[in-house]
Amino acid sequence: MYQGIAKSLLDISSKVQEACQKAQRSEKDVRLVAVSKLQPISVINQAYALGINNFGENYAQELAKKSLTCPKDIIWHFIGPIQSNKVSLIAKHANWVHSIDREKIAKKLNEVLENEGKKIHALVQVNIDKEDSKSGIPPEEAVDFVNELMSHYPNLMLEGLMFMPKINVSNKAKMDTMNKIIDLQTLLLKKIPSCTHLSLGTSSDFEESILAGSTILRIGESLLGKRS
Repeated sequence: MYQGIAKSLLDISSKVQEACQKAQRSEKDVRLVAVSKLQPISVINQAYALGINNFGENYAQELAKKSLTCPKDIIWHFIGPIQSNKVSLIAKHANWVHSIDREKIAKKLNEVLENEGKKIHALVQVNIDKEDSKSGIPPEEAVDFVNELMSHYPNLMLEGLMFMPKINVSNKAKMDTMNKIIDLQTLLLKKIPSCTHLSLGTSSDFEESILAGSTILRIGESLLGKRS
């Protein structure tokens, strides 16, 4: 398994480098988050030994267990839907939250963080393709929503936007979506220059995502292997 992760990391890093060169961007501006949901702690430790320091989890209880067991300097990203009754766990154990899409959740998260004496890096999830099966706010509401959160919830350090575009679509449809993301991110930066982060790109589309300006890639099984 260790050799498998090492080989995958080398392959992905090479492709990231090529995509960054094509986009005329620095590799240092692109963060790789290893999506470790349903992966055993042994796999996380192997990836950590190879230099991976950012891990993404979808389930609050799994995040809590792993953050207490794994190396303390790991940066934990919560990337799944946020349930109201799991906010406390997320606030306590995550360093980043990618999936804020309701003010109710933002308010509760801010309150828990206030009690913990902690701040957290936060991204607003946008449902760019307006799919019923996915969370996220409509793209036309994104900039105002970010501004609203920044105005009222000081323990959320708003960093930008997160997207989960459709994957199994034509190249044209994929390109149309990427262009919409670029336009929205450009608008956000114009209105709120501090929101420089864009969480976009998984195993199947991270190269196109780098070209679209992604600063955070979320790579799962193609890096860590099949989930248990």
